[in-house]
Amino acid sequence: MKNIPSDIYKQIQQAICRPEGTVSFRYKSKELFDPAAGRGILVEIPSNGHVFRIERDEALVLHFLHSSPGTGTRVASIDLKQVPPSDTVFLAFTWSPKEINFHLGPQVAGAKLSSSQGALSKRQLRVGKDGDVYEIGGPGVEIIGASVYKGGKPVLQPTAIDTWKEIIKATEILGTGKSDQGYIFEVAVTNLTLAVLVTGFEAFTKKRFLEMEQEGIAPDTAAVLNSFLSQRDKDAGIAEMLKSEAQDAQKTVLELTVERDRINFQNYQKCKLAYNKAYAITFGDLGLQSLTLEKIKKFILYRHRIIHISALLGMLNQPEAPPDQPVFPKKELAVEAIREFDSFIEKLHEATLKLRRKD
Repeated sequence: MKNIPSDIYKQIQQAICRPEGTVSFRYKSKELFDPAAGRGILVEIPSNGHVFRIERDEALVLHFLHSSPGTGTRVASIDLKQVPPSDTVFLAFTWSPKEINFHLGPQVAGAKLSSSQGALSKRQLRVGKDGDVYEIGGPGVEIIGASVYKGGKPVLQPTAIDTWKEIIKATEILGTGKSDQGYIFEVAVTNLTLAVLVTGFEAFTKKRFLEMEQEGIAPDTAAVLNSFLSQRDKDAGIAEMLKSEAQDAQKTVLELTVERDRINFQNYQKCKLAYNKAYAITFGDLGLQSLTLEKIKKFILYRHRIIHISALLGMLNQPEAPPDQPVFPKKELAVEAIREFDSFIEKLHEATLKLRRKD
């Protein structure tokens, strides 16, 4: 996009920063159908959390890749060897959380429109905080937890959903361990599993909370500040200070609010309130059974006791029993916790992908 004036380029970036959309244009190049031209990128536009790229490989296949933190990277491809050569082609691509599509129409007599629907890509494209586009992995290569630091500060870290998948994998691996220590080993593994799951819950909800803004969904920041600033903070003008500091730091107010730990995402009620105020997402409307939500809250409580009382806590609900039945840290409880947390995160992630930008 080097031939586009910078102000027009910025307008394009702003316009396509949305969960779904369509872009079409005419592309002129005498090398597009030339086998000797090799691999190259025709178009690449990073737009906050989104990446849009059209590239040609050595085999004369044209690829449209779209990436966002919520959907990952998907690719739709068209084989130029099956298309009549033309110096000018019509290109169009569409994207949404459900699918991406790529269309190509040679500007020559008798040519037809070629179309392709996307699939998950073996490569991952990500936009770093520095604005650069990073390419991760590829066919036959699995990379877990990729991160990039510059000057001691992170510019690229795993997405919220990737972080959660790694948490699930870690807890499942933990559950395969064996020891000759008897039941105390089962207690340790179960308690550590609960602690890791709750930490993962916090990490996912915190990251995803900011990713939605990067994907073009405007949060109700005023409602968030009104809910999470104390009256003393409001009287002291903290909201205005946050806005000024965010502007100086080239961050959003929501991003700075989260960085300052104004929202405790490990607290179920606070997390629930934050999502409702910022994005009108209601945990009770995620399509989960109410029993699942109650279990999530109890697991978070158990984690607090494990961390602050003992990692080898032998009874997780002693203050409530009786009248409640005792809850012991057994393997079955760990398996149940993994299932319930995973169901919750899956439904919450789905809900975030249904949000749309309001212009």
